Amino acid sequence: MSGTQDETFGVENSGLQEDFTPNLQSGTEEEQTQEKLSPAQKMDRLLRSSNPNSMKKEIEKLRKESAKYRTASRNEAEQRAALEEKAHEIQKELDALRISNRSLKVLRALDKAGCIKSELVAKDIPSDCENLEEFIEEYKAMNDFLFKEKKQSYGGIFKPSSTKNLTPSQQMDAYIRAALGR
Repeated sequence: MSGTQDETFGVENSGLQEDFTPNLQSGTEEEQTQEKLSPAQKMDRLLRSSNPNSMKKEIEKLRKESAKYRTASRNEAEQRAALEEKAHEIQKELDALRISNRSLKVLRALDKAGCIKSELVAKDIPSDCENLEEFIEEYKAMNDFLFKEKKQSYGGIFKPSSTKNLTPSQQMDAYIRAALGR
């Protein structure tokens, strides 16, 4: 073999190509670490680098990225404000329904107790009253004129015969019997 071929053969086997390969891999490692950096860290790195063209490109890229984040945060803030407004309206409706439900419960309890003017008496009942039946019983004892007395039944219920359910011929017969006294 000639001397040039020996040198070429020696360069190939010397491991110089192996030295170049890690440099290429280290370049990709730098890109990977650069992707993991925060925007502030990227800006610091760019300011320390010496190449002005790469700095301009990176600054433009970072400005676009920051603009994207700003618009996304504005959209999220608008959506959050709209959702909070809806939640506030729903909470108002829920509070109104709770108040009306409580007033209906009070009116029903007063009607059950036999109150004549339950709408007027309901205004006297405090909103934080926990035991409504006891309060109504006490109120009934103090203001018995606002409540009806329960009728007592002493056994079976007597239903008199009515002429409304009779046919015309049966009504005439009942009239004749009543006139004759039978």
